[in-house]
Amino acid sequence: MKLKIFIAALVLALSSFALPARAEETPRYVEGEAIVVMRGGSSVPAAARARNAAQDGGGPAGGFVIQYFNPIKGRETPANAAARTVPAQSETLAVAHLRAPNGLTTEEFIEKLRAEPDVVSAMPNYIMHTQAVTPNDTEWSRQWGPAAIHAPGLWKQGTGSDEVVVAVIDTGVIYDHPDIAPNMYTFDEETAKAIIAEDPDMLTGEVPLAGSHGAWFHTSISAIFGNEIFDGVPVGPLPTMQGDEDEQGYIDSGKAEEMSRIGDVTGHGAHVAGIIGAVGNNNCGIAGINWNVHILAVNVFSYSILGGNGAETSDIIRGIDFVIAAKRAGVNIRAANLSLGDWFSPSKMEGSPYDYKIKELSEAGIVVCMAAGNNGQDIDDSAKFPGQRFYPAAFRYENTIAVGALMQNADGSILPDTPDNGGLGYSDYSASGKWVDVFAPGTAIYSTCRTKKLLAQETFDASGYISIDGTSMAAPHVTGTAALLASMFPEKSATEIKQLILDGANGSIAKEGYSAHGALDAYEAWNGYAEAVEPEQPSETPENVTPVYAQIATDGTALGKIFDKDELREVDNMFYLDAGITKSAVKNIRADKTVSGISLFPVFTAESDELKQNSLGAVAFAVSGEAFGDGSTLADVAVCKVFPDGTALEYKEAGASPADGTFTVTEADGATLSGHFDAEKKYIITLYIADNGDYDLDKTGGIITDPTAIVTLKTPEPQPAPTASNSGGGGCSAAHSAAAIFALAALPFVLRKKK
Repeated sequence: MKLKIFIAALVLALSSFALPARAEETPRYVEGEAIVVMRGGSSVPAAARARNAAQDGGGPAGGFVIQYFNPIKGRETPANAAARTVPAQSETLAVAHLRAPNGLTTEEFIEKLRAEPDVVSAMPNYIMHTQAVTPNDTEWSRQWGPAAIHAPGLWKQGTGSDEVVVAVIDTGVIYDHPDIAPNMYTFDEETAKAIIAEDPDMLTGEVPLAGSHGAWFHTSISAIFGNEIFDGVPVGPLPTMQGDEDEQGYIDSGKAEEMSRIGDVTGHGAHVAGIIGAVGNNNCGIAGINWNVHILAVNVFSYSILGGNGAETSDIIRGIDFVIAAKRAGVNIRAANLSLGDWFSPSKMEGSPYDYKIKELSEAGIVVCMAAGNNGQDIDDSAKFPGQRFYPAAFRYENTIAVGALMQNADGSILPDTPDNGGLGYSDYSASGKWVDVFAPGTAIYSTCRTKKLLAQETFDASGYISIDGTSMAAPHVTGTAALLASMFPEKSATEIKQLILDGANGSIAKEGYSAHGALDAYEAWNGYAEAVEPEQPSETPENVTPVYAQIATDGTALGKIFDKDELREVDNMFYLDAGITKSAVKNIRADKTVSGISLFPVFTAESDELKQNSLGAVAFAVSGEAFGDGSTLADVAVCKVFPDGTALEYKEAGASPADGTFTVTEADGATLSGHFDAEKKYIITLYIADNGDYDLDKTGGIITDPTAIVTLKTPEPQPAPTASNSGGGGCSAAHSAAAIFALAALPFVLRKKK
């Protein structure tokens, strides 16, 4: 039977991150109160349990009883866990809510309570919060897209990084829009020189690339006078020229100084950029999928006197060349968004220069996210465009992702916005799944835009925000997710990031008949990497050890006797201990090291009648070196038994005579482990567990039940002291410019769902 190791992303050092002042002031518990478990539960009358407050300080440690809860039964837990001093299982325990005597702080009251002989445990009256991050942006309620892809759940693990750059190949970006400006990428002198040195003719020399936010590759399109190709112009950092209907001459003026200030020809690119990376939690506007990221503006659109707008393929190719040159110059571009395209015959597109350039962009190690098109057609066999496909989305390469559009119904349900689904019906799709990878929110998407009407286009509003529809809006949800994952897993390749997205997609929505994988789920993409392992028959064991073959628990009813329902997660008919519990259990397993990753085994059982007579059992698994951390040694690994109460016991390396709570690791071919683990190799890990011992959960003779975690560790690097240059901030106006952005770094944790 194939198993999976789930690797969880953990946040283990919250104190090292800057939070807004209001978050720092939020109390973690009610001052002067405690909740206690104490002996004598059977002697507490029901009437006393129901009352609101005692009139005297007759409670333990002189506290006042606010209320009693229903009494509980004591339960056994492993004896050698320091915090598990619990009375006999049959004893009834009282649970009470207390107020401290006057003058005692919560900490002092808890300390006194724990010294009382009849108090089993005491805790502050903690204030709990929902486990998703809700930003305070004023227009958050108008955004359904982030919630639909479960971004708020992922934001608890991380909200992005300014080390990650996203190229927006579009109509431009209003780089001084207050909700985008703090996240705009700015070229430094060294990088600018490297790009120019690679191709001196790529950009005009009249406007410096250093200090700019990107470039515009522009051709003046005219049916009367022909086309005029302008040199590539760096855009920004001077204020964007907003303009109005009678001030359009500078767009095709050919003057680099003017063209560098256009920012966004139509507002479409600014809308895309806001979805990817509008500053979050800055008390105004919207929240992007990344609250913290760098947007690289790559303008490739032009304006036609015929009243439309378009991007010549030649300009798109110039833009792609610019992105690749920036990548080679050291800009950490992890994703690119192309919300553009049209229908063409494969004979004209396959093997074309455009094809080669998309391939080159993919091979540069960039996740390339592309809109699937807005014609409501099946790309497999289009009735409207027979024999044609939508490009560039139909270019299929290692790091490309084609994206269709989802809509949200009034009842909150999510469906693809394709024909016959009750919506606008515009999104292209692929019945075979060959040409569309995933669907993402695309209808009624509220995001940033121009604030004035520059041309005869509609993507503008005086507020700087507007709601529009299209696969153009769906693609940046995927691009933003790719960037967010790249911030959490900087060591992962573009191909690995793409695979996380595909494997995390919700196959119950927009898959069958629409796409290869279904609806984008950012949280499950983060929670989405798996390592296959297999149970093994333990090899030769000492006389006092019973070899037992592991079976994976698939019966939730049976496990209900050991675990509470909320302590387990069921995936593919296997059960895993909750990631939050696992995090809590292992985060302090070694005082001198921090956790860099966790590989969590499914709950397994090992059953044998021989265990009743010879209690020490051996259970073995074949595990890849990746689970131990490629390049790490045993000194960098902890093998832990994880308990549902959020504690853990560490297995020790077995000596000549294995004992309860020990383990061995050998190479799969039987060779002794030496040196560093190799991700490409297989290893056999053998756990020695005593039936009904400290490392066994079920307390049933002849059966061992156990969730085990392999924890990879590292020595923490010293953190620099906060300075003005690294304190961070962002906002929509001067009034909010000092607000710190809530950003958490995540460590690798994961779960892959096979569909």
